[in-house]
Amino acid sequence: MKRLTSILLFTFCVVSAFAQGQVALPGEEGRKAALELDYFPHRQYAFVWRNWSVVDKSRLAEVLSTSVENVEQLAVSMGLPRKQTIEPEWATTRGYMTITRRNWHLLPYEQLTQLLGMSREELRFRLIEDDFLYVKLGNLKPWCEPLRYVEPTLEMRQRAAQIAADVRTLGKKALRVEEPRFGFMREFDKVQTIKSDQPANSDSNGFELRMIFPYFADFGDPLLDKELSSYPEELFRRLQEVGVNGIWLHSVLRTLVEPDEKGFPGDERAAERIAGMNRLVERAAKYGIKIYLYLNEPRAMGEEYFDGSPQRMSYAGSKLGDLYSFCSSNPEVLAWLSRSMESLFSQVDGLGGVFTITASENHTTCVSRNYHECPLCKERDYADMIAEINTAIEQGVHKAAPDAKVLVWDWGWPDDKCEKIINQLPKECWFMSVSEWSKPIERGGVASSVGEYSLSAVGPGPRAQRNWEMARRAGLKTVAKVQVNATWEMAIVPSVPVLDLVARHATNLSQQNVNGVMLSWSLGGYPSENLKLFQSIKPGDAAEYVVSEFARSEYGDKVGELVREAWRKCSEGFENYPYHISTVYTGPQHAGPSNPFYMNVTQYAATMVGIPYDNYDAWRSVYPLDVWIALHEKCADGFEQGVNLLRQAHKVAKGDVRDKVLTQLHRAEAVRIHHKSSAVQARFFEARNKFRKSESAEEREQYKKIMREQCLQEQELIRQMLPILSADSSVAFESSNQYFYLPADLVEAYISICSALRQIESM
Repeated sequence: MKRLTSILLFTFCVVSAFAQGQVALPGEEGRKAALELDYFPHRQYAFVWRNWSVVDKSRLAEVLSTSVENVEQLAVSMGLPRKQTIEPEWATTRGYMTITRRNWHLLPYEQLTQLLGMSREELRFRLIEDDFLYVKLGNLKPWCEPLRYVEPTLEMRQRAAQIAADVRTLGKKALRVEEPRFGFMREFDKVQTIKSDQPANSDSNGFELRMIFPYFADFGDPLLDKELSSYPEELFRRLQEVGVNGIWLHSVLRTLVEPDEKGFPGDERAAERIAGMNRLVERAAKYGIKIYLYLNEPRAMGEEYFDGSPQRMSYAGSKLGDLYSFCSSNPEVLAWLSRSMESLFSQVDGLGGVFTITASENHTTCVSRNYHECPLCKERDYADMIAEINTAIEQGVHKAAPDAKVLVWDWGWPDDKCEKIINQLPKECWFMSVSEWSKPIERGGVASSVGEYSLSAVGPGPRAQRNWEMARRAGLKTVAKVQVNATWEMAIVPSVPVLDLVARHATNLSQQNVNGVMLSWSLGGYPSENLKLFQSIKPGDAAEYVVSEFARSEYGDKVGELVREAWRKCSEGFENYPYHISTVYTGPQHAGPSNPFYMNVTQYAATMVGIPYDNYDAWRSVYPLDVWIALHEKCADGFEQGVNLLRQAHKVAKGDVRDKVLTQLHRAEAVRIHHKSSAVQARFFEARNKFRKSESAEEREQYKKIMREQCLQEQELIRQMLPILSADSSVAFESSNQYFYLPADLVEAYISICSALRQIESM
């Protein structure tokens, strides 16, 4: 995932190893105090509440150094059921991100590793390499004292009883789950034999390459899973039905190659991963799908890797925090990249290819960051260095597999360097650019431009068009990187039902003569109507006509007419999205009504697609707060109109069509609630801050009134969201974040609001 300059990897605080020989964890020496969740009687209550549905009570008791009976009593005293219901996936790498996030402010690392059942070494690797997890957690580890069980005082017991009473006001079903978490994966357990009306993997829309990230692929170490359970055959079959012919996966090169005799990194389990990749290639090939690797290489390494080895130090380049890059001005580094690629593609017959990011993202070579600080690189030309890294990769790949594709992505390249880089790329490369990048927009009277990850702004933008044209003149094939299902604008549903916007982008691209499309980043891999529609559009098609015909073909005439109009209203609403890359990354749209109402300023900055806290100045980015709020309200209004139409469609639909309409209804309603909640939270936190600063009794009463009103609105949104989350386990899930929140988190937010209302009344 691409990052804002302000959240680069230098923020990693990877300290030197402890004297005891333990590996250091990022931010371990930080001393910023963790949040005090004062709506709980004590931190141990918050710990039990947040983990009751994800970690067995015996493990919770071990962490707290107490008995299971004591843990049970804490749970029951707050209204939690005595019996736990925990899906087995939580004990695997499919749930560790969610568990880590919900305990980030509760446990020190030593107890966090105990809770996760993870070594320090594994947790460190995952925090740094699993799609910037540490960045998503805020680039710091809040300081927590070790948490041990304490005998509840009378006051604690009374406050726990109040929580139980608050929970009861939500009704008996508040903590019940209709579909278990991860239950959405069950629809992919068995390979179906349904035939599609559309030719499998047809390229009639002109896109030779149609690549996507698989819907729920693990970001951990999926190739060591002998069953490849996060890449089920039914997912491949259904992706084939909607026209996909390639999937990509995140890779870290040093885990896929053996330790190198010249001192370059490798892994003793590389052969196992290669075996897993061969199985994956074979499985995908049954459905006409190729496997592609994302390369952001060579990944920088910590000081401990280079220390004490003159040979390794000769490869080290610029330093970022405690990470040294590999200097690509050293020919040995480029040679290692080439021979690693050759080795990999020699061992995995039929591997589809790679795509590269060579600027920004992770710290890799000197040119990816701080190259002016490297003695070998500081006088060199930026374009030359980027081109030679991509050339080294291309040569290695094509030496072993001449037909494999090497896609070179311009992500992070300065605009004034693109042409020179493109002209130096090997002619066998394909060139990729984000379609909507730099597209000018105006929302709420505020002029801005799109960075990426936008469904609300229909591409392509001027940067992509310019760079594609330069690539075509250089003799390269071209690829458009798009988001068809979901974006960081709104990633809490598998697909956002804005098919008019999807169709317009597809028709626009059909006129650009691009050779391929990358249909998603880590989010957006569900085989949905959005994807099917996008792939069905051919050059010359009119978007309005195609969407109308598509709705009728999928839902029938009567229901299809209502569904089609619902898509129109949702699309019109979504075009009001207060787009700015800062909002996309830091806004509260993914936490939605699960974000607690903090009565005290948290002093924490909103994290990238992670924890929004109360940092509304970051959320609003370039927009005045009132404009930002109004735009979210307009989005919510559009989806509300869409929801009303889908409710009508659900009443008249029958059989399987009725189920399909219900899915669309749940997703549209979830998006509506999250937009509405974003506006409500901003109003609440702004009023809270103004109340604290005001010395006027009249003003303070007005701010109290606003806070009270927003509390009541958010409680209603929680009531509306709970049944959707209970019924559909795919809501609030995204592969590189796992679950943004769970039903218990909605109830926790409700508890925080009940506490806030009591505090407001006592002010």
